[in-house]
Amino acid sequence: MLIEDSSTGHLLAKNANRLRALVRSRVRSQADADDITQEAQVRALARSRDTPLKDPVAYAFRIALNLLSDRGRSGTPVGMIEDHVPSADPSPLEALDMKQRADLYARTLRAMPRLRREVFMLRQSAELGYPQIAARLGISVEAAQKHYSRAAIEVRRAVSSEPG
Repeated sequence: MLIEDSSTGHLLAKNANRLRALVRSRVRSQADADDITQEAQVRALARSRDTPLKDPVAYAFRIALNLLSDRGRSGTPVGMIEDHVPSADPSPLEALDMKQRADLYARTLRAMPRLRREVFMLRQSAELGYPQIAARLGISVEAAQKHYSRAAIEVRRAVSSEPG
C-alpha cells in the first residue's frame, strides 16, 4: 500500500507503472510483476522512514532488480512460491506504522518554514547540490547547508519518535 501524503509515497505512486513495466518485461505473469513491484515500493518506503532517500524511485527500481536477480539465483521459477516461505509483506501493524510515519513526515514538511522545506525538497527530490540550491533560492551555500541540516534533523526526530 502506498501513502499518497508523503513525498516518497507520492513519487513511488507516480512511477509505479514504469516500475511495473520493467518488472513485467522480465517475468511471465502479471501477478508476479505486481508482487515484485509492490515489494520494491514497500521496501523503499520503509527505508525512507529511517533515512531520507535522494532518489526513492531509483532505489525502488534497484530493489526490484535485486528481487528479480534473487529469484533467478534461487532457481525458483517466477510464479512458484513455496508454502513454507514466510511472507515479506508487512503485517497490518507494520503497515499502520508505515502510514503513521509517512503522515508524520508529511506533517513535518508542511510545518517547516518555506525556505527550509524548499532546500530540503531540492536536495532530496531534485538531487541538487548546495551551490545549485543556493543559486536557485538566492541564499548562501552555508545557509543552504544549515537549512538542509535542520530539516533533516526535524524529519528524523518526527519520524523516529515513539507515540505516547
